[in-house]
Amino acid sequence: MTAAEAVVADDLLSSSAVLDTVGRLVERSMVWVERGRTTRYRMLETLREYGAEQLGISGEAEAVAGLHASYFRDVAERAEVALRGHGQRETLRLLREEQPNIRAAITWLSRPGGDIDSALVTAGSLGMFWHLGRHLEGREVLGRLVDSGVGSASARARALQAVSIVERPRGCLVHPHPRCAETAEESLSIFTSLDDPWHAALSKVLVSVEGVTGAFRERSDVFLSEADDEFSREGDAWGRAVIGFVRLETAMKGGDVAAALRLGPATAAAFRQLEDLWGLSATLYHFGWGLRQFGRLEEGARVLEEAIDVAASAGLWNTVQWAYADLAIEKVHVGDLAAARELFGRAADASREVGDGAGEVLATYGHGLLAEVDGDWPTARGHYAEAVVGFERLGTPVWVGVSLAGEGRCAEALGELAAAGGHFESALAIGRQLGEPSVTASSLEGLGRLASARGQHEDGDRTAREAAEIRDRFARPAPPHELREPGVMGAVDPEATST
Repeated sequence: MTAAEAVVADDLLSSSAVLDTVGRLVERSMVWVERGRTTRYRMLETLREYGAEQLGISGEAEAVAGLHASYFRDVAERAEVALRGHGQRETLRLLREEQPNIRAAITWLSRPGGDIDSALVTAGSLGMFWHLGRHLEGREVLGRLVDSGVGSASARARALQAVSIVERPRGCLVHPHPRCAETAEESLSIFTSLDDPWHAALSKVLVSVEGVTGAFRERSDVFLSEADDEFSREGDAWGRAVIGFVRLETAMKGGDVAAALRLGPATAAAFRQLEDLWGLSATLYHFGWGLRQFGRLEEGARVLEEAIDVAASAGLWNTVQWAYADLAIEKVHVGDLAAARELFGRAADASREVGDGAGEVLATYGHGLLAEVDGDWPTARGHYAEAVVGFERLGTPVWVGVSLAGEGRCAEALGELAAAGGHFESALAIGRQLGEPSVTASSLEGLGRLASARGQHEDGDRTAREAAEIRDRFARPAPPHELREPGVMGAVDPEATST
């Protein structure tokens, strides 16, 4: 009703008159009421079409559409702030309910001759909302608006910053990506020139994500410190918690176990105090993943279970699907294959809530992992190959590398050493490019085994030592299934060259 009053009321029709008119329409069954936490009003499509026709005849359609778009632009701008902390749950509910109105507003604002600045600001304000579960829609809308090349610098900066949020691989704020770095850098330049320190600080955090793998580390540390200072001046606990999240990811990627063990609980506590279920579930998920990577399997499982509970309670299904898969992998590592199979199935089910199919691809990878543990190498290879295609579609290169390494182990076990080498080399290139130690070490171990199988023992030993050094430096013990010798070693490869 608030929206109706804001859009319809004018000098001739007061807000109270709008309310009375809607009440009379309800009494005549021309409008019906849907009661809930927010009361909403619906009408038959035939009546809606008739009303739109009469509005067009009146000559006021353009003005009313403009008032409607302005109202929901303001809703989006208020929501950008409200999503950061105590009002997050209620704001998410509101934005989900208002999606048809918000979409209509953006469409009207971005039409030829429309208010492109308002369209860019509205879409830019929705960056975190789309990040929390509708990133595919966000990418499409923001990409269309930004690529148009129109709009003022300030409005474009808002949209560019949102692009840096929604384009993250796996829909995760702390995952680096060239497109995200590019748009964050561009928005930072504009916000700095406009003397907008808060938005500039957030852009600095987004740029600093590129440093989680060790690249540009010095610059990232400087940006995080500068952003921390700005958020401290503003009393912005949410901004500081996000910085803690980036630092946690950096510590885990770099193998700094002590820092990760300190930052994980501290960052989770900061988001918990804010009642920010996105930040809490994301931190718990990443911390649980890190603990698993460090070989602390039982601790990691407990944290992942909490991440799933928190994310599911808030409808954050993107986090849910990935956390289910990571928990399933932990169950494989401890030998509880039945639980792993069930959890991979839950990941697939959760992905239907998101719409990107990531959980289904993760389940495909999981079926490959389970088949590998069972020694069913042909089945495992088929699942891994399918997962490679799926992860490439999702734009998640680390998981492409993980699946390629799995394909390599399968080909190795089947005696197809040349094919195995190709898979390991491809995975190694991804691991080195992204600074992902687990993928790098696993690929090197495979290549070392292949070299030894071909009688190139010196190369095999050297490669194995490099892998061991990486695992030690980054605290990445090999998972149990990779410690086994693949089923068929030393088989004659018809493509191998005799010496």
